[in-house]
Amino acid sequence: MKKITKAVILCTARAYVSLNKLALKVKNAMILNASTFPGTATLVATLGTDQANFATYIAGAKGNSTVTNQRNELAPTILADLQALLIPVNAIAKGNTAIITLSGFPNSADPTPQSIPAQVVIKRIVDGPTTLSAKIFIESLKQSRLTYTVRTTTVAGAGANDPSWKVVLQTTSSRKLIIPNLTHLQEIYIDVCASNAHGTGLYSDPMAFNA
Repeated sequence: MKKITKAVILCTARAYVSLNKLALKVKNAMILNASTFPGTATLVATLGTDQANFATYIAGAKGNSTVTNQRNELAPTILADLQALLIPVNAIAKGNTAIITLSGFPNSADPTPQSIPAQVVIKRIVDGPTTLSAKIFIESLKQSRLTYTVRTTTVAGAGANDPSWKVVLQTTSSRKLIIPNLTHLQEIYIDVCASNAHGTGLYSDPMAFNA
């Protein structure tokens, strides 16, 4: 039996930037092509309202824990809004990729379905294999061909764009997130992001470490 092509989402609730971009694209496409997708106006309006708030929270999240929490709490709602729209889109498209394209959703026939990496989550940081080094353990992003960038700062509470952040490591292996040559008893703050050919994900929340 031939596999039916469907509209898909291809990003998680933690991939805040790519999720917001998809929500905006779907909202605009389905408003533009409303006649192709009758009966979806209420769902699209809900997505539009939630996406506008989501975009505001993403823009204001850096260095603001309250807004960061608002962003994190709204992300699953955005994902649910998109999932609700998948049902009528797929019912109307019936496997037609041209109709799926009109909805703004990507489709399952894409030979290289991949999204911008989600925000990295640091699980723990421990002493590394050599003196005055640190090894970082992160949650798997379940994507291939990623490059990880590690930064450090000595400034507590530094925002993601603070000039005190310095890149100390880039690697394509999540098992080699090891920072060497640290200063004894100096507390540092560490964050990590992942990137691929589609873009760069958000930096993790910083975690303190003392060598």
